[in-house]
Amino acid sequence: MPARPARGSRPSGGIHRLLGPAVLVCYLLALLVPEPGTRLREAALGLFGLRLDVSVVALFVILFAAAFQVPPERALAAVRRPKVVLAGLAAHLLTAFVLAPATALVLSAAGLRGPAGGLSTAVALIAAAPVAAAATVWIGRDGDVTALLAVVLLSALVSPLTMPATLSLLGHVLPSAVRTQTLIDSAAGQARALLTGAVALPCAVGLLARRFLPSAVTGRLLTRAPLVAMAAMLALTYVNATAAVPVLHEQPWTAVVLCVAVGWGVCRLAFLAGSLTARALRLPPAAGASVTLACGMSNVSVSAVVVVQALPGQPHALLVALVYGLVQKVAARRAVVRSALAAPRRAVSEGRAVP
Repeated sequence: MPARPARGSRPSGGIHRLLGPAVLVCYLLALLVPEPGTRLREAALGLFGLRLDVSVVALFVILFAAAFQVPPERALAAVRRPKVVLAGLAAHLLTAFVLAPATALVLSAAGLRGPAGGLSTAVALIAAAPVAAAATVWIGRDGDVTALLAVVLLSALVSPLTMPATLSLLGHVLPSAVRTQTLIDSAAGQARALLTGAVALPCAVGLLARRFLPSAVTGRLLTRAPLVAMAAMLALTYVNATAAVPVLHEQPWTAVVLCVAVGWGVCRLAFLAGSLTARALRLPPAAGASVTLACGMSNVSVSAVVVVQALPGQPHALLVALVYGLVQKVAARRAVVRSALAAPRRAVSEGRAVP
């Protein structure tokens, strides 16, 4: 008879199942009561060149909590089993290089040459952003969180290179709209401080804290880390969503529909690319879900900030990022549920006992 899991081993299980509806509630609150989120978003401090606001703090908390849940011995597992890490990182990077030019070509072919530049540039900034830190929350402790965390960190380290490269590639597709060195430099410069201070640093601090803190302290913190990460993710969702409220009031409904269509379509294609990659490599369900989320989930918080500062005259580009952020949360939940349902079937087909 298999041993029962220890009490408190999954303190966030019930909340994890309600995470999807909770995200929708956050978007509804942002639409109905945007003032608190707007004030939080506008309050900021400068620290070592980084604009330290509630979004940056929430990102730091999410990454720290995710890294803290990884035991030191599992931190090296990604190095010993690089297949999932390399697959997730490669799918994420290649998808970024394809989606933005494809968006530009589709919009231009549809006769939308005016919006094509701004919307496709927004897609480039979204797709080339690091893998979302919240992906480690969605995947849960039963998934390959170690590999996914490695992809998050690696994608953060290379994104200052991949963002300008993606924009440069897009410049050859729409030279009149995006061949602007100032835009490329601004996007890379804004992202660099965010990626270093709010993504890479908390990952390293979380791993070191798990390694050196006393076991008694670690045990108490581990029971709270998933809940803290989920709370930070919901707060971040609400604050970012409040930025869309003025956009909805200022833009005509046709522009809003176009932004929603672009954000939804690009996100679905990214998740499809991740799923196809996992199937092509015949990965087990947990590893396949990690690759799918690594490919589909972009750090919209980072890309939204870069979009606002790099494209100040095109507010509809921000709406694309926010729509992508909403769709990716729904798609992530579906991917994780499919993975959980597929695991017992795979075990039965391989003749293994189902716990």
